[in-house]
Amino acid sequence: MKKYLIPLMMITLSILQLSALDLSLEEYMKLVEENSKDLYLANIDQELADVQDKLVRSQTKPMIAAGATYDRNFNEITIPYAAGAIPTINADTGMYDLYYADVPYNSKNDVSLSIGVQQLLFDMKVFKALEASRQYRAMTETIYEASRQGVLTAAKQLYYQTVLLDEVYKVKAATQQNAHDTYLEIQKKYDNELASELDVLQAEVNWKINIPEETKAERNRDIALSNLKFLAGINTEEEVILTDTLSTTPSAVKDIQMGEILSSRPDYQAMRGELTLREINISATRAEFYPSLSASLGYGWTASSDSFEFDDGTGLLQAGLSLTVPIYYGGSRFAKMEQVRLEKERSQVSLIKKQDEIQTQINNLQLLLDESSSRIISAETTLETAVKAYNIMEISSLNGLATQLDLKDARLNLSGAQLNYYSAIYDYLDSYFQWQQAIGEGDKLPY
Repeated sequence: MKKYLIPLMMITLSILQLSALDLSLEEYMKLVEENSKDLYLANIDQELADVQDKLVRSQTKPMIAAGATYDRNFNEITIPYAAGAIPTINADTGMYDLYYADVPYNSKNDVSLSIGVQQLLFDMKVFKALEASRQYRAMTETIYEASRQGVLTAAKQLYYQTVLLDEVYKVKAATQQNAHDTYLEIQKKYDNELASELDVLQAEVNWKINIPEETKAERNRDIALSNLKFLAGINTEEEVILTDTLSTTPSAVKDIQMGEILSSRPDYQAMRGELTLREINISATRAEFYPSLSASLGYGWTASSDSFEFDDGTGLLQAGLSLTVPIYYGGSRFAKMEQVRLEKERSQVSLIKKQDEIQTQINNLQLLLDESSSRIISAETTLETAVKAYNIMEISSLNGLATQLDLKDARLNLSGAQLNYYSAIYDYLDSYFQWQQAIGEGDKLPY
């Protein structure tokens, strides 16, 4: 049974490798946009804005209501009614006396039907509320776009952060493996009396001190990969292979005028929409001083019967106008006018502050991109030198012309140079992603 177990495990691992999810940055961004909980919540805000707009619009449309009632009377009510005159003249009055009979006052069944229509003719508060709801709906669209670009920018950063941490792990793993191979080679020389015991011990220490670094790098890579899957809604058990690498960087950023940037920034446009909404609120508050006028039309029909025959019902048709004139509300309207004026002023200052922040952000990101670009060139040159130095030191060590300490220093220099190179590329990409979001293109690919 055991002889079949190992081949079966190898086949299973091969199938799992084939079923791994190859994921480019573009594909990952699509998954994030489809499965992001933050974007789902932002979309609900849009739907709520649409519902709010419908609610306000409903106040400008006619309101129609109908009603019907049925009453069953179990007690008969009678009233005395003059039925005729007594044929004998009353000596005191000289007139005929009347005699009375009990006549039913109610029927067993009472039915009434009614229908009414009410239409708002003029109410400035409602009209301004309708304008405000349209503006709010437009503002939620820009807020959603700002959220969308923010989420996709975070997705790009997380994607390449995971790629970077994977490269760090590969460097640490290669460094550990290289140190292990060197240790084995020195051990062979020691067995053949070509190396001292000190050389073996130094090689063993150099190997083992790299093991924790490799384990730590693997942990950091796995945590980043877990976060990457969570953001895109990928099953945590599914194997993911990121196909984009740190081998290329985007082209240099283009020069864009501030006016074009402001018109493309959804968060800035959302703040402009908020300012417009504040202006509408001032008009809406002022509208509370205006009268309102509405018209109504109603029809009612009632009938009574002992036998459910309602042929002699009575109908009533009425039409009317209702005018409401606000006179005095304790000064609350004037206080509210001052409140909305201050809110508008605060929005104006916030908008100006946002312009300054965007200008500063663009300048700072340009500096970061320039610095990262220069660091990439420097790190690439340093890496080439470190590779040559390590190759020479490795040959020298094997030939006994260099100590294990010299080889360890060369290995550390090579690892540091590799990590500096990858870090410089990632820093450039990270700044580039921020720059894309800063100019209103946070949902675009970097190439």
